[in-house]
Amino acid sequence: MSNLKLCLRAGIGATAFAMGLWASVAGAQVAGSAQDASGQIPAAEGDQGSGAIADIIVTAERREASVQKTPIAMTALGGDMLQKNQTVDIEGFADSIPNVTFGKNTGSAKIFIRGVGLDAITPGSDPRVAIYTDGIYQPRSQAAFVGLFDLERVEVLAGPQGTLYGRNATAGAINLISRNPGDEFNAYATLSASNYGLMRAEGAVGGPITDTVGARIAVQKSVRQGYGEMIDTGLDVDDENSFGVRGKLTFKPSETFDATIVADYYKADDHTNGLHVLALTPGHVPTPTLFGYENASNPRDLAGTRPESHIRAYGVSLTANLELGSLGKLTSVSGWRRFKQDGVYDADQTTFAGTPAPIRENSESWSQELRITGSVGIVDYLVGAYYFKEDAFAGIDPTIRLGMFGVPLDAGGLFYIRGPLYGGDQTTKAWAVFTQETINLTDKLGIDLGLRFSHERRKISEFTEFDGDNFTTPIENPLYTPNPLYTSFLDQSASYKSTDPKVTVHYQFTPQTMAYVTFSKGFKSGGFNAGFLQAPFSPEKLTMYEGGIKADLFDRRLRANVAAFYYDYSNLQVNITEGIRLITRNAAKAKLYGFEGQFTAVPVDDLRLNLNLSYLHSEYTNYLTPNPLFPGQSDPGVTIPDSANPGGPGLPAFDLSGNQLAYAPKYKIDGEIAYTIHAGFADITPRANVTWTSRTYFSQFNEPWAEQPSYTKVDAFLDIENKDLGLSGTIFVRNLTNKYYETSGTVSSDFLGYQVVGALGAPRTYGVTLTKRF
Repeated sequence: MSNLKLCLRAGIGATAFAMGLWASVAGAQVAGSAQDASGQIPAAEGDQGSGAIADIIVTAERREASVQKTPIAMTALGGDMLQKNQTVDIEGFADSIPNVTFGKNTGSAKIFIRGVGLDAITPGSDPRVAIYTDGIYQPRSQAAFVGLFDLERVEVLAGPQGTLYGRNATAGAINLISRNPGDEFNAYATLSASNYGLMRAEGAVGGPITDTVGARIAVQKSVRQGYGEMIDTGLDVDDENSFGVRGKLTFKPSETFDATIVADYYKADDHTNGLHVLALTPGHVPTPTLFGYENASNPRDLAGTRPESHIRAYGVSLTANLELGSLGKLTSVSGWRRFKQDGVYDADQTTFAGTPAPIRENSESWSQELRITGSVGIVDYLVGAYYFKEDAFAGIDPTIRLGMFGVPLDAGGLFYIRGPLYGGDQTTKAWAVFTQETINLTDKLGIDLGLRFSHERRKISEFTEFDGDNFTTPIENPLYTPNPLYTSFLDQSASYKSTDPKVTVHYQFTPQTMAYVTFSKGFKSGGFNAGFLQAPFSPEKLTMYEGGIKADLFDRRLRANVAAFYYDYSNLQVNITEGIRLITRNAAKAKLYGFEGQFTAVPVDDLRLNLNLSYLHSEYTNYLTPNPLFPGQSDPGVTIPDSANPGGPGLPAFDLSGNQLAYAPKYKIDGEIAYTIHAGFADITPRANVTWTSRTYFSQFNEPWAEQPSYTKVDAFLDIENKDLGLSGTIFVRNLTNKYYETSGTVSSDFLGYQVVGALGAPRTYGVTLTKRF
């Protein structure tokens, strides 16, 4: 607990420093209205006063409330600024949020909040950050790639949200809230163009149809050439081709009832599923290069099989509210979602085209939540129940053509070993009951008491198939002894239960200053290593202690939000190497602690300063695993059980206690400055954003060849707006210095020479966005 005290002191010290700096800079305040140029845009502005920072209304706790009076460490981002910044997916705003990192791997999104996130590379893995779109849970991590357009706001909640959000929200939650039709007719059209041939169009129209019915429809289309190319064909890779549409219908026949129906469809067909060669591990070379095949010399280019990714995501939701008088308000949220992804990537990343790896994930889910909210005396209550069902399939089918070893091919070049094909069909049924009460002991002091009981049952029919005879003509091969088709199936099921409490004490020192302390728990579901025919792994647990201060000072010209936290992380689901298999086991414990500060200042009218900073200490306190780079080696006397030989001596392993968690940079600083010039024809706002991130490891082994060193990224913008004409535009340069940086990395198998492969951040892009509002 001494670490928590240290973080609390650091956070309070940062707040005091910001206040002192403010006092020396601000001086006298000048009357006028502030231009909010930061990413933290109000969702509802209201009366801001002279130069005041606008209030932000959020629904993070399933009720509408000011972000400054919501005792959660969170960030709210407005849709207008997301559009100006060319933010088309979750990766686009990760830089501006403390302790958040984003990467990708063969189609899976790697979102981390405070060092906790999805690090598995097997298909079908559950995320640790829960993504909700208009209140509906998105069970697959690839929801992070679905295009963001026509949003009212985005809410990013840090820390386990087990009470109100339930399973798979151990790291936090992201709420994506689309725009409503509005009380009056409104519409906009946006066109964007930039280098790499980017053309993006977005538009929406909404408003009332009758006195009781409103409607809105929004569309988005985006195409872009690749950031790299295939070295043998010159075809694009890391390109973009997406389309999205959303319809929203609201119905309010009376003052006591309203309903909202949302239907959306998104598709993307591109070549973004590839793994780039980031580094070669010392003492190893990619196996195909021994036979004359080459890696791409430019890390943005690829070799071998051209990657493909085909995503389809669509669904329907219905949200209804019924006022029950003295009993409160009943809310029903119903949802149905489908997600499909088909893709292929090259397993060896050389010019040898003999190792394509097709991958597929399908998901169909249904969810239903009922909540009752209301007040009785000094108690504000929320009681709810939740049901979720998902039918999913995930599988991968790597192929190895023996031509890599100089074995003669038949005329069609189809002499190959296919295998192992592995995957499975999985069904999840989960339900929960939950409650959260706020007891207002005084007009300043309150206590939130929350509790959620969750139950889930998961079933899988998994398979592994190794087809050693799948070739077109019988060819004598001295390197290969034909084996009959090997296929294995296994049906498994497992049930899990979890009880997750939350206790928060909050005190409103002044109408603009609040402090809080929180104890909460969350869990990530257990599951299966699809296709590896292993026993299921259990849920992991995270316990959080957090304290924070939210303050609007100097007539709301300075906003200072600071939080400090301590995590006790147990039963971690981590990657363990067993021979050539990379499986998930409950094999680690960890502790994490740190703090975050978010500061916004308007020292004089039209000048806005933003500073977001974070510190994160993460370390494994218990983690034993083999290192595939050093087979048969171990720390003295360290072994782990061998699931393939339970009675044997065990597998040699290394003790990773004290190692930093992957994707958990210790420091991150993001700053922005914006100044508005009121010219006669328009308001002109130049702004610049700088993000510095410290070293990030991609591996639990903390290897120097699998890391991203500290780096700085600079973005610059020039906003021009004529409100009378409804015209606005932004000239932008993202990654101004064309900084090369890596967002994820994985050490490949011994067969492929232990190459470090992963994904890259975007190069320098520049262009213009034009918007007309009606």
